[in-house]
Amino acid sequence: MIEQADENSIKDVLEIIGEFPMHNIILIADVTQLRDWCDVRLIRREGEIRGVFALYQDLDFLAGAFWTRSADALRGLVENYGEVLRGAKMIFICTEKQLEILRAVTSEVEALKERQMVMDDPSMLECEEMAPTVRLTMDDAEELRELYRICDTPAWTPNALNLGPFFGVKDQEGKIVSVAGVHFVTEYGAEIGNVATHPEHRRKGYAACCVVTATKELLKGSARVLLHFFEDNNAAQKLYEKMGFVYSDADPVYFTKATMY
Repeated sequence: MIEQADENSIKDVLEIIGEFPMHNIILIADVTQLRDWCDVRLIRREGEIRGVFALYQDLDFLAGAFWTRSADALRGLVENYGEVLRGAKMIFICTEKQLEILRAVTSEVEALKERQMVMDDPSMLECEEMAPTVRLTMDDAEELRELYRICDTPAWTPNALNLGPFFGVKDQEGKIVSVAGVHFVTEYGAEIGNVATHPEHRRKGYAACCVVTATKELLKGSARVLLHFFEDNNAAQKLYEKMGFVYSDADPVYFTKATMY
């Protein structure tokens, strides 16, 4: 039986996927903080939840997240969306196990390896030299939009400022030249994202300062802070390792493009 998620079923879902939070953190965010922007459905068999699927409703492209006990359960969930997903191209962030299941129910899959790192102790954070950072607000949205345009980060929207803290470094003229924010914030984990530095101000350590400040703030309410970067991004890898982030128990994960059934 497939059903639309409600408050009661979400509690049951969190008991299952919350057991291994770093393996399911995207879906955890989708069924909690981001739920208003996600169509969440689950499949039960003999009263037991066998799978959960979240489809984003607020993006210009199709993306989602899932947890299932089998490829058959995922197939049932995907088919329940009917023409919406038939033959569609979707984006997921998958663990190795999820990628294996996804390959079994899709016609084409392209996967790029990402690294997932975490931090749960603010005292372990290191930054060579801390530039002053300021917390950004919706009043900074238009300036941030321009910075992200220059840095080729088109997926950012001002709504992200409502999801959690954004911190920036400003130049002598008061313009934002570096920023770090979030993709989501849950009690299980918060993801650092939307990190960007103006090309004229790179290699000054500004991004690291923003990430450190954001991480310390996020750890006040989340069990851990995580971040992702593509495997070939050696600069990011060296930076985050030097800052004290460690690899999660779900690492590596995969940025996946899949053509549905």
